[in-house]
Amino acid sequence: MTSNIRPFIFLFLLVFTISAEAQIQTALPISKESETDIRSYSGIISEQYANGSPSLWKTLKNGKAEGLWLEWYLDGTLRYRANWKNSMGEGKWEYFHPNGKLRSESFYMEDRAFGISRSYYENGQLQSDVTYANDEKVGVEYVYKTDGTLQDRRRYENGIEVIDQAQLFEQGKISTNQNNEWGINFTPDGNTAYFTRRDVTTNQKRIYVTTKNEKGWSEPKIAPFSASEDESAFINSQGTKLFFASCRPLLNNNSSKNTDMNIWVMNKQGNEWSIPQPLSDTINKLMKADNVWPENYEAGPITDKEGNLYYWTKGAYSKATNLFYAELKSDGTFEKPTELIEPSDNTFFDSAPCLSSDGNLLFFASDNRPNSWGTDLFYSKKVNGKWSKPKNMSIAINSYSDDSFPSFSPDGKYFFFSSNRAGNKDTSGELTWDLYYIETRFLMLKN
Repeated sequence: MTSNIRPFIFLFLLVFTISAEAQIQTALPISKESETDIRSYSGIISEQYANGSPSLWKTLKNGKAEGLWLEWYLDGTLRYRANWKNSMGEGKWEYFHPNGKLRSESFYMEDRAFGISRSYYENGQLQSDVTYANDEKVGVEYVYKTDGTLQDRRRYENGIEVIDQAQLFEQGKISTNQNNEWGINFTPDGNTAYFTRRDVTTNQKRIYVTTKNEKGWSEPKIAPFSASEDESAFINSQGTKLFFASCRPLLNNNSSKNTDMNIWVMNKQGNEWSIPQPLSDTINKLMKADNVWPENYEAGPITDKEGNLYYWTKGAYSKATNLFYAELKSDGTFEKPTELIEPSDNTFFDSAPCLSSDGNLLFFASDNRPNSWGTDLFYSKKVNGKWSKPKNMSIAINSYSDDSFPSFSPDGKYFFFSSNRAGNKDTSGELTWDLYYIETRFLMLKN
């Protein structure tokens, strides 16, 4: 029995000895910052407010932050609690609201954020939740409203935001709640963008331009050439031509209707665009008095890398709109257009064509196709020179609202489109369109 007691006695003596040694260590000096040479000081800095309540408690070692730091509000409520090692954040950091509730918590290793970081509202409700690795956001960040409902969700890779689901493009500046915006297109360098906006105040439909610099996108302005009911600007891949659709009168051959949409083009001359010129009557058709939309209505121009033209207008055998193709001739004009019966089929209203950078995928909008919800985006693949049966772009893009006007960034990284899914309405009660974007790799296209 005696032999069984000995280990416990030894353990007791060991613990007692360690505790005793800890208690006889020299206590750290406590001073005010004004009383020390802060550059070399080792000890505790303690400060108080004029009312006597503590304001600051921090530990220094040879002038460097070390150990626990505390700060208080004037009423004695803790404001900040953090841990340091050799003047670098190490361990848990916390900030508190004036009411004493936790405002944020995060973790550091050698002054770099690691692990889960959270922030909270004054009512204690979680505000945001994200994970850090080596001081960079990774994974999904969730942002909540004060009532706990999800407000935003963003994904990060190596600290860079990944646009893995459709979100508003330049909300409040380019995508606005009150106006309609659609059909964005970029110059080859990606630093200038043109898009269409119908202003809620004037009800004018114009093409707007915005430029990008180190501070971001500039406030959009009406493009100098846009002076009528204009839309759907498109810059070719060489940056030498800008096409757009307009209801402005054709030169020396005016239509009897002010809704006669036609395709116009400008050439780049130095740093400026030339005066707009309409395409020939091979493409543009006059809308006559007895015509009913979409007869002789040409819109949505784009070109492929070879300069061949795609656009949309009324199909030959129905009241629906179809996609058309016109080959570029050596003299710069276009051959007689060919109706793309596939992917169009004279049954649905197809519009807003867009090509992938390699020209092998054709995207477009279509109304009321099977397995769609109103206006949806579809795509077709070029196989042996012909376009395949179109497929719905699925829930990665399409919503229960209307979705249209596809386009790509010049580098192909981002896919843009317009939608009225936000639910905003103009003064007449109609849903307004906004510009959205998503990284192309998340489009979930099927073969």
